[in-house]
Amino acid sequence: MFSSTIRRSLPTWRRSRAYLYSTFAEGDYCMMRELRSGRKSLIGPLEDGLHRDFKGGLIHHKDVIGQPARTIVRTHNGAYGFMLHEPTLEEYVVNVPRNCTPIYPKDASAIIQMLDIDPGQRILEAGTGNGALTLYLARAVHGPGGRVDTFDVRESHANMAKKHIRRFRRGQYQDTVAFHIGSVTETVAPESTYDGIVLDMPDPSSVLETLLPSLRNDRFVVCYLPNMTQVLDLAQTVRSLPLVMEDCIESEWKEWEVRATVIRAKEKENEKHDAWVCRPKNFDVKGHTAFLVKLRKCAPISASHTPTCTTTTAATEETP
Repeated sequence: MFSSTIRRSLPTWRRSRAYLYSTFAEGDYCMMRELRSGRKSLIGPLEDGLHRDFKGGLIHHKDVIGQPARTIVRTHNGAYGFMLHEPTLEEYVVNVPRNCTPIYPKDASAIIQMLDIDPGQRILEAGTGNGALTLYLARAVHGPGGRVDTFDVRESHANMAKKHIRRFRRGQYQDTVAFHIGSVTETVAPESTYDGIVLDMPDPSSVLETLLPSLRNDRFVVCYLPNMTQVLDLAQTVRSLPLVMEDCIESEWKEWEVRATVIRAKEKENEKHDAWVCRPKNFDVKGHTAFLVKLRKCAPISASHTPTCTTTTAATEETP
């Protein structure tokens, strides 16, 4: 009784982990891990009457609905077994249907770090796409006052993103996101103030000057740019604005394969030894996708205090 009283007294946002399902229900997504190979497949949204085909065997959605995570289910012919798991955010955004290339988790997590986001902050995102980065941003700011305003010129992209955000963990973050259709410079409210801005667009230079008044001083803009030509164009624009380019990075993940194996001794054909395979997955290196450029707003705070902005990260010593 005492613990339930404490739980009721907590704000709703502090109980956000309540989405964790006791069992899978209709509309949920489920990550199924094949017991023999370890390969994972996303299934859903679950709907009674539907099924998924696995190498000639069928997994009926009705066999998943009502089951808790870590339940083992088998195909209708018993050929394959699968363990049920709640999909992580990474698994979800990589595997759901898409109508454009998403910002992958390696870049999304780097962007969150570069923006230095806290719960309760307000973030502007230009370029909603599939809503992959939108979900990462929403989770980072989730809390009282937290909000992501996301803009896209394509209504089809926004509609797809809305669907993905509504279906992830039963819409836990959908109230944190506001969708806007149209050019960000024409749609953003003039009185809006943001703690960070993300620009996933071919020419961020064209909107920087318009959006800067909406960014809090000493806060960050992160631009997602696939090629170095775009970075150089941005660097040229930054020279005439109260911005300093603090970082330009590539985020790369290299996955390693680590698994047990058995080797045969050459001397005795039937003698076996346990061993380990430890090697990079060279066929699946998550390499270059884009350059992430971090800009800090450094507008003077008063007429008597006018620090100089430069486009280099090195400190400049004053000459006595």
